[in-house]
Amino acid sequence: MKISGRVFTGMGVGQEYISMAPYQNKIEEIAGFKPFPGTLNLRSQDDVEKILAKVDSSRIDSFSFEGGEFSGIDVYMAELQGLKVAVLRMDITDYGPEVVEVVAEENLRERFDLEDGDKVELIFQ
Repeated sequence: MKISGRVFTGMGVGQEYISMAPYQNKIEEIAGFKPFPGTLNLRSQDDVEKILAKVDSSRIDSFSFEGGEFSGIDVYMAELQGLKVAVLRMDITDYGPEVVEVVAEENLRERFDLEDGDKVELIFQ
């Protein structure tokens, strides 16, 4: 299974959330790596929901932290140019279903010299 999409600059919210210890720890448990604090945002023309429905996922339940309530996330393991990554689907998001948020152990824009508009492909096992 594959999803392709074009890189775009997001709202910066992913960085804030992925920096939080509860998300960092849970993603590390599931993915086997501590995520870089930020997401690579892709806009896809694929039917993302239909594709992800066929892929195994792990669940991070919603939780309370430092007086706030935080969204649950479904985590899907994939590869981007041979690098292990995790696709995050938040229960609550300002993005539409065509947007895919990706985390890895390192900054993906820097690792692969990605700019807005570049096309990338995620491969799911």
